[in-house]
Amino acid sequence: MRPVHLVYVSAGGGHRAAARAVQEELDARKIPNVMMDLLDFSSDLFKWSYSDVYAFVSEHAHIACKVMYELTDQDREESAVLRLLEKINMENVKKFMRYLTENQPDVCVGTHFFPLSVLSHMKEQGLYRGKIYGIVTDYGLHRMWISQFVDSYFVGGASVKEDLLQAGIPEHKIIMSGIPVMKRYGELYHRDRQRYKSNEFSILFVASSVPNSLVLDIFEGVIESGMSLSLSIVAGRNEDLIEQLERITIPSRVKFQLLGFVENLYDYMAEADVMITKPGGLTVSEAFCAGAPLLMINPIPKQEINNAKYIESHNAGIWARSASEAIHHLRDLYSSPEKLQIIRANARELAFPHAAKAVADAVLSALNI
Repeated sequence: MRPVHLVYVSAGGGHRAAARAVQEELDARKIPNVMMDLLDFSSDLFKWSYSDVYAFVSEHAHIACKVMYELTDQDREESAVLRLLEKINMENVKKFMRYLTENQPDVCVGTHFFPLSVLSHMKEQGLYRGKIYGIVTDYGLHRMWISQFVDSYFVGGASVKEDLLQAGIPEHKIIMSGIPVMKRYGELYHRDRQRYKSNEFSILFVASSVPNSLVLDIFEGVIESGMSLSLSIVAGRNEDLIEQLERITIPSRVKFQLLGFVENLYDYMAEADVMITKPGGLTVSEAFCAGAPLLMINPIPKQEINNAKYIESHNAGIWARSASEAIHHLRDLYSSPEKLQIIRANARELAFPHAAKAVADAVLSALNI
């Protein structure tokens, strides 16, 4: 059999993480597969403009993100700008189109709308004959996910399903699977949290993609709040932030742990009473499995804002619009364990710990295995 192709785009880490979760499940079943970044088939300049510029703008220029989102959240037939943009995109991934034409995998799974658009275009032109599956990696739908020849969409929430239905996608093509997470996150759903939890009120702050100024404001607010707690900050590879945090004097009532890049974030999630983070689709899905109540900050317009609204609508987390709001909510949760327990239970209700299995099952069905 030809390997299943898992195609993502390195615009943020979530698309790759979802593809990796599906790959993990396929590997466990010994199903041949290939995982690839669509942008690796383009020029260095195009990859930089699509990936690195996106990373910079999403952290530092939210107005630009909002404008771009609204500009591209249109019907292809009605938007000349969108058709022009897609034409430019197709010109820059011709190597991928040649590769796929020559190899003709039976199934391609896209975890970003760009691969779905390319694959659908190829199918329309008779250049690709296999199945096309799309995994929507947020809790709101951008219309660029809509491509004519996608055979099935895997979604994480009822709101995305409703948006797809309104866009004319038949219900039988929509699978409420959840957004795929790695097994170590899925296993947290079944973990006895009380066995691992200390008596301290614990905060996990994933700050790697948050502006330094906001991180420092929240950190200083926690220190000045008078709360006795455990605080772990994951700064990733942000060395400037790490250096700034290391210069701050920490009172003894705050048990502080400063971390760089970590590969076992699931362990920290399992112990957290509150997780402060940007509401990216994969991060949210992992937190749901861990039952980690979310305090969401600095969401990217509009996809992460849609995620935040979805979570708030289910009382599975809180969106703080500023550092002062974040401290206010932390104080409230610190003194209200009952409220914290309700939010945790609601988060677990939204969890899909076996989402990758649902995708793999559909792939195996398509391959008649």
